[in-house]
Amino acid sequence: MRIVIVGGGLVGSTLAEKLSRSGQDVALVESDAGRIAELSERLDAQVLHGNGTTIRILREAGIEEASLVVATTASDEANMVVGLIAALRFDVPRSVVRLRDPDHAESFARMVESSAGEHVVVNPDAAAVDRILSLLEVPGALDVVSFFDDRLLVAGFRIAEQSDFKGLLVSHMNLLFAGTPTLIAAIHRADEWIIPHGDEDIRANDLIYFAFDRSELESILHLVGAREERGTHLMVGGATRLGLELASRLEQRRSRVVLIDDDPERARVAAERLNDTLVVLGSITNQDLLEEHAIERVSTFIATSDDNEVNLVAGLLAKRLGARRAFALIETPGLADLIGEVAIDAAISPRLLAIGLTLQHIQGGGVHSVAALTEDRVEIIDADAVAGSPITSGALADVALPRGVLLAALRRGADVLLPSGDDRVEPGDEMLFITTTEQADKLSAYLSPDA
Repeated sequence: MRIVIVGGGLVGSTLAEKLSRSGQDVALVESDAGRIAELSERLDAQVLHGNGTTIRILREAGIEEASLVVATTASDEANMVVGLIAALRFDVPRSVVRLRDPDHAESFARMVESSAGEHVVVNPDAAAVDRILSLLEVPGALDVVSFFDDRLLVAGFRIAEQSDFKGLLVSHMNLLFAGTPTLIAAIHRADEWIIPHGDEDIRANDLIYFAFDRSELESILHLVGAREERGTHLMVGGATRLGLELASRLEQRRSRVVLIDDDPERARVAAERLNDTLVVLGSITNQDLLEEHAIERVSTFIATSDDNEVNLVAGLLAKRLGARRAFALIETPGLADLIGEVAIDAAISPRLLAIGLTLQHIQGGGVHSVAALTEDRVEIIDADAVAGSPITSGALADVALPRGVLLAALRRGADVLLPSGDDRVEPGDEMLFITTTEQADKLSAYLSPDA
C-alpha cells in the first residue's frame, strides 16, 4: 500500500526503512535540505524535500492514493495539520499522528471524530512513563514489557557471575518452571542477538530476556541475583513534560519523590502542579545538590531532561554517589548502545516506543502491540490468530516459522501456554512472537489469511 510519512527524523526514517523493506510503497517528506541526500541514499523509498503541512507537497508524495499517512515531525502543531489534511481533505483511510501534548491529542480526536477511517494518536512521552513504571516494578531489569493484559512479562537481565542461571541451557527453563509459562525469549551476547531454540547455554554478562508469568517474578529475581527493592525514595532529574507526568504518577503510588530542574519557570510550574513532590531548583549534575538531598538513600534516580548527554552523566553520577538504580532518557542510538558498558541500569527511548506504537497501528490485522527491545534489534509482536492464516494451518513443526522467529506464548481463553512443535495455533488465540528485526518482515505472511 502507499504510505506517506511526514518527518524524516529518527522515528520517520526508521519507519520508512522498516516499511519499505517489507515491500510497502513509501514516500518520506523531510523539510531539512541537509538530510535529503543521506535519506535518499539510505532508504529504498521516495524522499521529497518540502513542507509536509502543505497540500502541494502532500500531493507530490501521493496522498491521494495513500492508504496511510504518518505524521512524526518534532512539532505537535505540524503533525496535527498533516493528520487533519489527511483525514478531512483527502479522506485517507488511516493516519497515525505523534502528539506529545495531551491537549493537542484531545483537540485532534475531536476534530476527526466525524470523519471516516481510523485516525490515532501516538504519545511517546506517555509510553515512556509507562515503561519507567514497569521497570520500577522489576528490580534489576534493564527492560520490561508486559503482554496479555499485564499477565505475561518480558524482562531483560544482565547475568552476573554469581547468578544461578549461569551455565544452564535454555531448555532447562522447562525443568525450573514446570508449572507456569516461563522461557528465555532472546539473548544479547557481545554484538550478537540470538533467538534461542533450546540448546544455547547461558553465560555471564549475557543480557537475557525472560518471558514469564507475573506470578514467577520473585523466583526469576532470586535466580538472576537481583535484589528486592522495597524503597520508595525516588529522584527525577528534569521537570520536562515527561518528568512532570512521571512525578505525578509516582505521587499516586505514594512514593517519596524529589524533582530537580535548573530552569526557574519549569521548577515553579512543577511546584504548582505537584502535591507531595519536593521540587528543587538546581542542576541534576551538581554533586553537592544531589548529596544534600540524600542521593545515597535513593532507590532509583531517573534522568528525564531534554539533553541526552546530561541524562547519561547525571545517571552515572547518581550511581557513583550511592543511588541503587539509575535510568536515563536517551534518544541518541549511539548513546543508548553504551548502556551495557556503563553503570546506567536502563535507557528509555521514546523514539523506540513511538516506532513500536506506530507499527502496531500500521500493521492492523489483529496486532495488539509491537515492542522493540534494546538497540531495536529484536521485536516482540502480540497478535491474534486469524482463521485461514498459515499459522493456523497445522502443527507448528509443519508451519516451519523462519529461523530467528519464535512463537513464545499463546493465550487461549484464560490459559497461557508455551507451545511446542506438536501444538497447533487455533483461530482466536493471542500469540506472542519474538523475532529479530531482520526477520520481522517475514512474519506477516504467516498471519494474514490471504497469504
